[in-house]
Amino acid sequence: MKIGHKLKKSRESKRLSQQEVSDRLGISQKTLSNIESNKSQPTVAQLAFMGEIYEMDMLKLLSENGIHLSPRNLTEADKEL
Repeated sequence: MKIGHKLKKSRESKRLSQQEVSDRLGISQKTLSNIESNKSQPTVAQLAFMGEIYEMDMLKLLSENGIHLSPRNLTEADKEL
C-alpha cells in the first residue's frame, strides 16, 4: 500500500475531512488530495505534522514503504564538531 493511501485511511479513521486536515497543514485541499492519491509527495514537515494529527509513527510508515531513515555514520572529523 502506498504512502498516500495509508495517509488517507488514517485521516478517514480519525473522521477528518480533507479540508480540515489541509487547513491544519496550511495547504490546499487539492494538494492534500494529490498526496493521498500519490500524485505528489508530502514534504518532511507535512509528514511530521500529519503524524501528529493522525497519531501515526511516520518513520514506521516510511520504512514499510522502503524508505529507511537512519543517522549517517560519523567520521572522526564530524565527532570533533
